[in-house]
Amino acid sequence: MPCLEIVMPRTSRQARAELAAAVTDAFTEITGFASETFGVYFREYGDFEASCGGVLWYADSQAHPFLHFILYCPRIARSQKQALVAKFSKHFTSVLKRPGWSPVIHISEHPYDNVGINGKILSDTYEECANRPFYYRLENT
Repeated sequence: MPCLEIVMPRTSRQARAELAAAVTDAFTEITGFASETFGVYFREYGDFEASCGGVLWYADSQAHPFLHFILYCPRIARSQKQALVAKFSKHFTSVLKRPGWSPVIHISEHPYDNVGINGKILSDTYEECANRPFYYRLENT
């Protein structure tokens, strides 16, 4: 179901645990999904294994590290996206204690016909998913 991939420099187990809990809480609070359905995957890299702006990053450098979140989820409202981006960014910088680090956050939405679990697509597995529309009306702002 919904999941988040986080690409960042290697960090402590405690920091990953705190970040996983914080982004899960934010996602469930904003979208209404159950926390059990939300997964977080960390892809971490070490010194000289990633770059930003053509500059290889290492722990003692002043360079900005490559930071990337990819949220895979069903279609959600624009206001929910805005709230998620704000909270994910806030939690990331506060947990890692790096106020100057700012992740790029991509939201990859999908209809329930494009996700499979337990050998079936979601719209064939759960009645709620079969009846939920993929598209929503954009808010007039």
